[in-house]
Amino acid sequence: MRVLLITLAIASSAVGIRAPDRRPSAGRAAVRPAAKDDLVAAKAVEAKPPGVLGLAYKACGLAMTGAWTTCVLTTIRSNQPVGMMMPSVQHGLFARIGAMSAAPVILSCFVTLASKQSWEDFAEPRMRRLNLALVTAGLTSALWVAYAPLLTKIPGTNPLVSHQSYSGATRAALIASYGSAAALSAAVWARSLPEDVRKNPLSWPGRVADGVAKSLVSLAPANSDNPVNVKYTVLTTSFLLFTALQLGSHPLSVIPSWTGRRLARAFPAWTLLAAVSSYNLKEAVESGKIFADSTSRALSNGLKGFGATYMTAKIGAVFLDPSFPASYHAVIMVPGWAAAATVLIATTLRSDNVD
Repeated sequence: MRVLLITLAIASSAVGIRAPDRRPSAGRAAVRPAAKDDLVAAKAVEAKPPGVLGLAYKACGLAMTGAWTTCVLTTIRSNQPVGMMMPSVQHGLFARIGAMSAAPVILSCFVTLASKQSWEDFAEPRMRRLNLALVTAGLTSALWVAYAPLLTKIPGTNPLVSHQSYSGATRAALIASYGSAAALSAAVWARSLPEDVRKNPLSWPGRVADGVAKSLVSLAPANSDNPVNVKYTVLTTSFLLFTALQLGSHPLSVIPSWTGRRLARAFPAWTLLAAVSSYNLKEAVESGKIFADSTSRALSNGLKGFGATYMTAKIGAVFLDPSFPASYHAVIMVPGWAAAATVLIATTLRSDNVD
């Protein structure tokens, strides 16, 4: 808990981002040629984000990953609630491993953003998309912590019993960890907008809606003969579908997490983040940048980490857990969906090489 709070303090102290001074220059004396060179150099320096911004992203990435790890370890265990036991050691182990498949995606997004060196980099559509996805993930995760008793309630219990209910310092630290990550990403996203748009916050929702609509109608691969282009189209569509399923009714809401009511309402934040990473990689393939920059490599490795961890958990659950399938009540109610999700997520492990 001390480590989480220290990390949070570092992140919070680095969130403040100051926009460059853009006051009109009317009335100033004519600038000499030598002074012009100095002014150009000054503007070049001014255009760079604060040096601490990269550190802030790394700190927030660690804080968000630490918060999710805490949620997983404290929710998927015996006596949560009191008297409800895991049917086997393997059951809890592989459920936790499966839920932690989100960690590589979270870290890859923050590492990608931490590597950017200018506001022009942050203004790229791919980076704006990542920042907005992290804002969404941070806010929804903070809300899950705040309303965990309601979101993890066990139907039919009287009085109401839930799988999770945070309080005190733990609750505050988790909400602050998720919230600081969302605040940082929101601040950078806003700063990366064109100046006229930045000065008109009322236009931001429409701009976001236009961007989402444009992405949705661009889901089809530009080149259906390119298997890597098709791969990231399939992954983007799949992760969006999984996000929608988890927001629906039980038992479909357990796909793809297999966590029952414990974390089924928390996992959509990470499938949405994976969908945005996949879409960015789809665009990178279509623009020929899939191997050209560190952004694509980091996001691709994050998705591969998600797939490898997820597949390890599911193979372990099916072949090594003695309580399977009897104790996987929700999963066996939707076996087709469970199998399809496993196959689709396995696509993350395909190489990005065309041949």
